[in-house]
Amino acid sequence: MRVLVTGATGFAGGWLTDELRAAGHDVIAAPSSAELDIADREAVHGLVATHRPDAVAHLAAAASNPATVDDPGAAVRATVGGTIAVVDALVALHPPPALLVVSSAEVYGAPGESAGALTEAWPIAPRTAYGMLKAAQEAIARQAAARHAIRLALVRPFNHVGPRQRTDAAVPSFVARIAAIARGESDRLVVGNLDAERDIGDVRDVVVAYRLVLEAVAEGRLGGTEPVFNIATGHGTRLRWIVEELCRMAGVAPAVVTDSSLVRATDPPRIVGDATALTAATGWAPRIGLEQTLADMLAERMAAP
Repeated sequence: MRVLVTGATGFAGGWLTDELRAAGHDVIAAPSSAELDIADREAVHGLVATHRPDAVAHLAAAASNPATVDDPGAAVRATVGGTIAVVDALVALHPPPALLVVSSAEVYGAPGESAGALTEAWPIAPRTAYGMLKAAQEAIARQAAARHAIRLALVRPFNHVGPRQRTDAAVPSFVARIAAIARGESDRLVVGNLDAERDIGDVRDVVVAYRLVLEAVAEGRLGGTEPVFNIATGHGTRLRWIVEELCRMAGVAPAVVTDSSLVRATDPPRIVGDATALTAATGWAPRIGLEQTLADMLAERMAAP
């Protein structure tokens, strides 16, 4: 299958291109945002028309809530404008390629501590600008699919980490700073709320889920209505455990200092997802334990110059 991957130069996008190629697919990696404005309809039409993919994995979007807050105009353009440009380009082909849109568990908002594991039936109630943009992205894709008979699947990944990740998220930031402590560059670790509990998977497992869903929707194995799948481990992990485990692996015992400015009162105490529907549809299950993920991330950071 010929697959076009937007956002291919990003964290998950890079892992997905590797996963698709390993599975025998012909992958077209869309250029980076420095070379291709994903919201430029003419440019995206040209890309799709040139390569005529069988399927598109659409990952290009704002990367996180901090990125959305830092530059909301760029975030709206990439996430909403980019999705509009992609679906417009697809409907110009007959038949249009299958489409996988990577949304986010951020669309669920802030469940209470007693909410349990979130299923796809949980209300869409985003609490962040990023979550709102991902909800809008889903709506655009759904409308286009219904109007133009696009084979569409939506996935909502929960937190995922792994090698090659930038340090602007909590876990890779912990990894980088604990590696620096192990090198003797510091003796303290400044943190925010370590009691938050999150569902944290390995990016290498997450992209397997992307591939399986994309293959299934392209082959017409997911039914007539557009499917939505959570990608989650089903288990919560406290950030405190992650810090302690990384320190154990690195052989360090820094002073852990809480900075009140990094503690957000609005952060939900617990967010855990339910991927039962995904497992039933594709057989997917997470394979890489969080201990292995952290070990791989720490080894990569320690080896970096």
